[in-house]
Amino acid sequence: MQQILDYFAGLDIWGWLEILAMVVGIYYVFLEIRKTKLLWYICILTSVLNIFVYWHNSFLSMTVIQVYYIVMAFYGLHAFKEIKEEADEESAGGQKPAEDQVLIRRFDWKTGAVVLVIAVAAYFAVAHMLKVYAETHGTALFPSQPYWDAFIAVGSMVGTFFLSKSYMCQWYVWIGLDLLTVGVFLYSGMYWMAVMYVVYIILCFFGIRNWRRNGVYVE
Repeated sequence: MQQILDYFAGLDIWGWLEILAMVVGIYYVFLEIRKTKLLWYICILTSVLNIFVYWHNSFLSMTVIQVYYIVMAFYGLHAFKEIKEEADEESAGGQKPAEDQVLIRRFDWKTGAVVLVIAVAAYFAVAHMLKVYAETHGTALFPSQPYWDAFIAVGSMVGTFFLSKSYMCQWYVWIGLDLLTVGVFLYSGMYWMAVMYVVYIILCFFGIRNWRRNGVYVE
């Protein structure tokens, strides 16, 4: 017990900020499971916190990607309203009220193909820029960090876009990315963030279960 108390007593502002980001991030995924409007506001908050955490640990593209998350949060609020209006129209015939449903869209393969092409191109471009920057400024914690940083960031962009479109497959994208992120953060010494992503993985399975059980597809 004394070792635990000593650990927390020795934390600096960055350590406490990482813990706060972990707690808010876990709450965000909990809201994602329930698919409530509040999740987009918490998305903005966790993104702001993560900007400081990732910048301090030299994950540059994951820092920049938080700005994308904030923009997508505003888009998500609009998309949330849009899909709810569509569900209200479809439930006008006496079906279960839309408020009690998890509203889902069927995956658009054409959209998925376009997103994949853009994501691959973005990955190579971002990875190259990060590699050059790291070599010039000596910011990388380990040699391959720019490549993992770029992959996780671009993959997260895809996952967030799929969430905003209410695609079920977004959960599987996050599981794959979260597994990878846990390993990268453990190697980087970002243990609290690694714990957060372990919880993310667990919550993803609850999310899949909830969306399958209570999900209603909106055409």
